[in-house]
Amino acid sequence: VNFGDFSWFRMNIDKIRFVGGFARAGSVSPSEYKAARPDPISEFGIHIAQHMNEDHESATIAMIANQIPGLDVSKAEITSVDSLGMYVKVNRTPRASDQPQQFKLRLPFPREAKDR
Repeated sequence: VNFGDFSWFRMNIDKIRFVGGFARAGSVSPSEYKAARPDPISEFGIHIAQHMNEDHESATIAMIANQIPGLDVSKAEITSVDSLGMYVKVNRTPRASDQPQQFKLRLPFPREAKDR
């Protein structure tokens, strides 16, 4: 590349620390980082989420009820999908309150998805 303000750099990785937000952090070894591969589902995740949200919200609510008995959800919107599961934004009104709550939860798949 022949730009005056452009340079190539090489990094020698000694250690890696992942900070993914509130209560989501961890360490990765250089060999784990080098061996990492893109998630095979992530390319299609947004399309899967859009389809499920538009046509199958009741199925998403049923999956939540199956995995988290007693959690009464009135609305569920899939926000992301990967090979190990999905994140879902849910709305619910607790029985002891009239104040609705909204939060995100993770629904793991029973086994890793290899393709769409």
